[in-house]
Amino acid sequence: MNDRTRATYLRTAKAELNREKMIVRRKKLTALQSAILLALLSLTVGVAYAQEADTLPTVTVTAPSAPIEAYANKPVYKTNDVLVGPLGKQNIMDTPASVTAVPEDLIVNQQAKTVNDTLRFLPSVQIRNQQGFEVSRPQARGFQGSVVQNTRLDGLSTIGTTAIPAENLSSVQVLNGLGGALYGPETPAGVFNYVLKRPTDKTLARFVESYDSKGVWTEQADLGGRVGPDGAIGYRINAVHGGGESYVKGSDTDRNLASAAFDFHLDSQTVIEADFSHYRTEATGLPGSIVYDTNKGSNTSTLLPPAVDPTRVGYGQPGAGTDLASDTGILKLKHAFNDRWSVEIGGLYQDAFRGLTGITNTMQDNFGNFKVTKNFTAIPHYTIASNLAYLNGHFDVAGMKNDFTFGTNGFTNNQYNYPNSIAVTNPTRVNLSNPTVLTFPATPANGGQYHSGNLTEQSIITADTLHLNDKWAVQAVLNDSNITSTSYGKNGNVTSRNESNNSFSPTLSLIFKPSPRLTTYATAARSVEQGEQAPAGTANANQFLDVYHDKQFEVGAKYAVNEDLLLSMAAFHMTRPLALTNAATNVFAVAGTQTNNGLELFAQGKLTRDLSIFGGTTYVDARLKGTGNPATDDKLVVGVPRVKTDILLDYHPVYAQGFAFTGAMHHETSRAATNSNNSFAPSYSTWDVGLRYSTALVNRHHATFRLQVLNVTNKYYYSAVADGNIVGSPGANTAYLGAPRTLMASLEFDY
Repeated sequence: MNDRTRATYLRTAKAELNREKMIVRRKKLTALQSAILLALLSLTVGVAYAQEADTLPTVTVTAPSAPIEAYANKPVYKTNDVLVGPLGKQNIMDTPASVTAVPEDLIVNQQAKTVNDTLRFLPSVQIRNQQGFEVSRPQARGFQGSVVQNTRLDGLSTIGTTAIPAENLSSVQVLNGLGGALYGPETPAGVFNYVLKRPTDKTLARFVESYDSKGVWTEQADLGGRVGPDGAIGYRINAVHGGGESYVKGSDTDRNLASAAFDFHLDSQTVIEADFSHYRTEATGLPGSIVYDTNKGSNTSTLLPPAVDPTRVGYGQPGAGTDLASDTGILKLKHAFNDRWSVEIGGLYQDAFRGLTGITNTMQDNFGNFKVTKNFTAIPHYTIASNLAYLNGHFDVAGMKNDFTFGTNGFTNNQYNYPNSIAVTNPTRVNLSNPTVLTFPATPANGGQYHSGNLTEQSIITADTLHLNDKWAVQAVLNDSNITSTSYGKNGNVTSRNESNNSFSPTLSLIFKPSPRLTTYATAARSVEQGEQAPAGTANANQFLDVYHDKQFEVGAKYAVNEDLLLSMAAFHMTRPLALTNAATNVFAVAGTQTNNGLELFAQGKLTRDLSIFGGTTYVDARLKGTGNPATDDKLVVGVPRVKTDILLDYHPVYAQGFAFTGAMHHETSRAATNSNNSFAPSYSTWDVGLRYSTALVNRHHATFRLQVLNVTNKYYYSAVADGNIVGSPGANTAYLGAPRTLMASLEFDY
């Protein structure tokens, strides 16, 4: 018996031994466990009966071991597989859509602490800041994101306009463009799926101490492993505490995360996943928003002022900021009937509180004079209960392979508001050239909370990918949705209600693979989305508008230069109704159609053995059409740059084992600051540099030191420019200052 035959024999014997252990453990299931399993699988009992009667093959569900040394010495920035809603895990090469994913290696090496830190490496994505630190809406291709429809946690709808940490994430995956057929009614701003870390097969113990800005220290512990018979129970624990003075003198930040993920393997084919987390972040004294283009009463501001030094005291106010807290629980069942059919059932519940006591600096003229308001009138409390149930299978018809999906997903989102406004204004005029600390009247009593709105969506999804041969395939996805939105007054009376049943969102794709390395595709999609909710301060505040109808046409290509480098390209044409607040009537309503045409170029992986790349360039021409107003018709949409470039290079030479050098560039061309395009935010570029060193210690321990400088040139710029309707300033526009030069350092120990 040669070495190769002996190795094959040993692997086979070990697999048979593990299979026998699983069979014994399966027999030890209690009656209660069996009853629970039977109840959870009731949705798919018909499929189970349809299977062949012979013995099912063993399917072992495992999680990958967390890399240790690889983070520093052999980082992997290319993602092969992503989660595509009901379709499950898909190879990026086989997905007829533009999909990008920020991998865990990049999250760790760039010392990311929030999802905003990770998304800044994606050129098709923008972060629309709203009411302060970590309150934002991510969006792709220049379309406004929503509160819940565009964001997901492990595939389940979640609140997107609250703080989301990065330390317990293994990946941030973004479907650029229209995803309504897969995920249900949503805006064309893309789908942002935050994938949680899973338990590790090998024991993991990671401890990190980090520092940034003037004095923010953060400690993190990341623990993983398996316990019980044959490692049937897996765990992953992440704990974070950080706080201190940020980049403004007198500011204060405090972050705390406690999260736990568990896997319970009932047998070799069935696993229950449970995730729980509590996250709270507070930040005060940082710069507030700059509101301009008001044109109300004596206010005659029309232009966005030049960006100023964000570190100066007075653009924010001591004690004013955000206090955000969210509690989240997820439960999933995954079962493989055999190697062709599987089912996934899951649910999420999240309670998100938003204490928004931040600062609004409202420009009074075009000479830098402004007045300061403390506290926002935006919604302070959200809850969401979301669900999914997917059946996936593979079968052949007339010699052609079919990848079939049938399932449902949806959510119920409740909003709770204050009966009384808590906003207070200091009447003193301040100038941008001389900001100052002010005093404010006492915050009025908010009056408690009342149920101000409810949004419910539930979809039935049917999908099939028909492989005509090894080169051609057709994918069709059909979504049938029911949407109900209700808004309530302070006394509990219904102020508006919209209902749309049997709203269809279809997507059809043609896929051509002339070679295993090259995939080309053409996709046409239509989608419904729930009409937006009128913001506070408008005449129809809290009211949901009628259902929108969106369209997309996209062609793309993906080329695997080799197994370590993937290049992708996509061109698109997309349309969506755009709602604005009428300056004369103060009514929030659809004002025209946003039409976006663009091109995306992206690269991920290794350029050479020692040099990795992640990033690319996106061109978007976003225009508002059909407004009936010459001043705004065919004008550029507020806040969307024509060109956005984000590129990260990671050089880890073999000749200097353990050392790595990183450099990143972030560039945006000018952005329209008003709907009439009479004012623009100028183009800007920021540069990041970094160094890390990893070394092996005794007894399998590793240590990694990381040092980074963000915005090396200390460029003053606006990180976000947005129509005020989505950030709580109806009838005006809003901008947020970008962060200054920031030093980040960390020391990590791994076992």
